[in-house]
Amino acid sequence: MSGDGKSRLGEFSARLESDEIDVVREALDEYQQAQADTRWGVDNPYWPLANEVRFAARALLGRPPSGSSHDSALTVMWHLAKEEDADLIADALERATDAGERETALLAAGTALTEGEEPNRRLLALITAMVLDESLDVQDRRDAMRALDDLDLPEVEDLIVGVSESPERELQVCAAGYLATPLRLRVHRDHVRRLAETWPQDAGWEAEQIREALEGFHSIFWKNTELDDPVLRRAHEELMFPLSDEGCLRAFATLLRSESPVAVGIALDHYESSKGLPHVLQDEERADACLPEVLARAREVLRRPMSPAEVSALNMIKGRPAEPGDADLLLDVLTRTGSDAARSEAIWMARGVLDKAEVKDDRLVAALGELIFDPSAGPKETAIRVLAESLGADADDILLRALREGEPKVQATASYYLIRTGGLERHRVILEEVAESWGERPPLLPWGQNPIEMIFGTPHSIHWEGHRLADPDLYRAHKRLRAPTVDESYHQALRALLESDDQAAVGIALDHWWSPDGAMKRGGEQAREPERALVLDRIREMLRQPASQAKPSRTYGPEAMHLTALSALEVVAAREPSLLAEIVEAAASDYVRRRALDAVEAVFTDAEETDLWLVESLGNVACEKNVPLHDRVRALELLDESPGSNSVDALLRATRCPEVEVQAVAAWGLMWEEVIEDHRAILEELSASWPVKDAPWEVMRARDMLNATKK
Repeated sequence: MSGDGKSRLGEFSARLESDEIDVVREALDEYQQAQADTRWGVDNPYWPLANEVRFAARALLGRPPSGSSHDSALTVMWHLAKEEDADLIADALERATDAGERETALLAAGTALTEGEEPNRRLLALITAMVLDESLDVQDRRDAMRALDDLDLPEVEDLIVGVSESPERELQVCAAGYLATPLRLRVHRDHVRRLAETWPQDAGWEAEQIREALEGFHSIFWKNTELDDPVLRRAHEELMFPLSDEGCLRAFATLLRSESPVAVGIALDHYESSKGLPHVLQDEERADACLPEVLARAREVLRRPMSPAEVSALNMIKGRPAEPGDADLLLDVLTRTGSDAARSEAIWMARGVLDKAEVKDDRLVAALGELIFDPSAGPKETAIRVLAESLGADADDILLRALREGEPKVQATASYYLIRTGGLERHRVILEEVAESWGERPPLLPWGQNPIEMIFGTPHSIHWEGHRLADPDLYRAHKRLRAPTVDESYHQALRALLESDDQAAVGIALDHWWSPDGAMKRGGEQAREPERALVLDRIREMLRQPASQAKPSRTYGPEAMHLTALSALEVVAAREPSLLAEIVEAAASDYVRRRALDAVEAVFTDAEETDLWLVESLGNVACEKNVPLHDRVRALELLDESPGSNSVDALLRATRCPEVEVQAVAAWGLMWEEVIEDHRAILEELSASWPVKDAPWEVMRARDMLNATKK
């Protein structure tokens, strides 16, 4: 372990030993969060201290609760409890006063009960009493039952069978879920089936899972097939609903060794599926002992061939270590099969064969390559993936042929895997040619990735996504902006778009200029500077014009031009208050004005003094009768919130407007300590002129403040 790791563990250990309850609780929560994060494939860095964590949780449970300290301790116990913790957890369960703490205590109890050779009798009796206690909420009783899920004791089984007769359906379903495990169904299948038949179809996901368990696992590839031979049918039924391990294994052998291709396929499916043979046996190691015979039978199916069983045989072998003769078997299957399902499984089996071999079998590579160009073959994309991931750059020739000759979806898949193996720099020209042939959208998104973006770079834009510029020079300029580097050619391309008469081209350029994923990502803030003045001109022009008359954006329609310019305005607003002031006063629409006012609010938040032009513009908006009243009031509210004292004259001017609401909001903006006394006479005169009955709330607020500040 590195020095940093040891230091981190030392600091964490010290927190666990702290006398401060909150410090220990936070450490336990941190451990639990780190443990939860392991589901994403990362290690819990505190795992070496698991015992210390458990001891700290025990200590917390032995102290009076503080905040959520007991809940944190019980959550840790849910994962780390040992047999000796059972009595402590029983104490916590007895004193739990709310449903959340009871639920966590029951989770911890379930862990402690299964840790010893025999469950703690006090804890078991306590949970049993909760299950039977009809005064408890149904959810509490369900939680108590779930704490018994992993206990295979006759008294627990009898308890659950009894509860399954409860008139409460939720308790029935929970109890049936306990009884619906493969081994318990050997005894209780008829009982659980009778219960399930009384439930409505919409009884919930637990009921649906129980119904699936009652149906049993039929097979992977033969679900709609029934065996003709009665002996094989009985064997299949015994395999699906075994009464003992011995009977189950006999039935499995009967199917596996039969001459019926479907029966053999079903047997292979049962061995391979996690819901099949290993799942229903009490002793799973007995399934492992069958593996050599199963693999031998699967390879025999491919040699004979027993065509209907081939797909199951291929599925069986593909995840196992390859043998020298498997390449020959695969070549034979790929040559003669007409089944896309068999081809798909054969391709995945080929992946294992190719990965295992130090020298790749050229015959197998060629066979997979031919599948890509066979019009009748289905899983072409899978073949491309296997070749690319197994061969890397050695698959280039086949993938390049797929680019030239393949159908569009094949092209998209080949492009994706060429790029994944570093082929973008090796074959950029042909990749770009193919991407351009697709137009605005790729024919397929392999693994959710857009191959056009992978080839040309991102972003395309923000508000004009997918729009293709018709002018060849502008299209080339746009393509240059998407490349990952900044140099003089980047700025030339940006200026070419900004200076064009194509509104979509200007919009795309602005999107690249303001977006954090555009110029900023490629060259930092300095990448914006050379075109700043030109950008300001374009923002000014676009926000003083009506909505775009160009071909509208696919997502944003004719408003794309304004949205692009407004986004750029928000980026420059703090440094360009005069531009912001101009847009506030001369906006092309109410929507543009409102977005500009939002930008003013953001600027005021960080400013120490208000720009005079911006104040004047807000005052003009407030007094302009043709502006909606809501926007006029918003302008006055911004003047009220503006830093410094530059806004007084504009507010005074607004008090002379005829609208009572405007007067009242302007007056409110003058009611602060340094100003109010200078203008009290005007304010009282206004107040006297305002209505008394049914007055707007702005009037009542201003009048109350004025009265409250009288000396």
